[in-house]
Amino acid sequence: PDETESVEEPLFEPSDEVNVVLPIGKLSVTFKGSKRAIVSTVKESSPLFGVIPEGMGVDVVKIKGRKYMELNAADLAELLRETSDIPDRMIKLRDMENPEEFSQIPDELEVVLPAGKLGIIFAGTPPVAKSFKETSTIAGAMPPGMFVDKLKMSSGHCVSGFTTKELVKYLADYSVKDGRVLVLRSIKTQRASPKEEVFPDNLEIPLPCGKLGISFKGRAQARVSRLHEESQLLGIAIIGMNLDSIVVPGGSTFCGMTAAEAARVLVETKKVVGRKMLLKSPSNKNMAPRNFDGDSLSSSQGSTEISKRVG
Repeated sequence: PDETESVEEPLFEPSDEVNVVLPIGKLSVTFKGSKRAIVSTVKESSPLFGVIPEGMGVDVVKIKGRKYMELNAADLAELLRETSDIPDRMIKLRDMENPEEFSQIPDELEVVLPAGKLGIIFAGTPPVAKSFKETSTIAGAMPPGMFVDKLKMSSGHCVSGFTTKELVKYLADYSVKDGRVLVLRSIKTQRASPKEEVFPDNLEIPLPCGKLGISFKGRAQARVSRLHEESQLLGIAIIGMNLDSIVVPGGSTFCGMTAAEAARVLVETKKVVGRKMLLKSPSNKNMAPRNFDGDSLSSSQGSTEISKRVG
């Protein structure tokens, strides 16, 4: 009789890339690799047997919108174990013969933040995003493996070298503003910037009527020292900037004031519509010459408290 030679069908069609949604629970897959995780063994009892091929490298793992890249075998195993109860995890595998096609954590990345609360838990110095609330809208924009290096505001104000506590306060103070930008850097390849605060040269601020919730210091030159929790100028005025002038409609411009004089002007004109305040950077030496006529104001309400706080 004729003999027919049986040919075993391959489990997989050759492919440079494989994308797989991971099931919940134990995967029964082992990985190897101290630099990049590689699929080592897929047990026959695994739900992924016949689904993912051995020998392919792990490019990206996506969990709740966050993309994990450059994972070694140990880090990947820990990540999959800690997230085993999360549905819709995705893993992307690539052919190890094409290393240039694997995703990489960028050296630096800018993330534009929306106004409002971000739903992020930070930890460490420099700060690292450790977890996100379900309501967070930017989880997918912040890759793991990066730290927060700088915070930039639309006004030109920029800070770096902060602790987690300091970063959280900055974010809260500016939460009402669009245009905040987090500058992220790779933990593996980059160092943190030194502690620094860069101010805009000039900042003109229209002042609302009523209590402002702002404090000044300075016996010779008033500078912003505090913005209170209820301040109307949170996210607008910047602590540390010098007060150049206050313009009051009707022709009055007050310049070169002390903290007490600035507070007096703002308190006694709090019902005037259309006031403006000009702040300047501490490095800006082009300050307006002194022009303060206390007689043009109503009788002073000047107590020690007024010299410290407006409102």
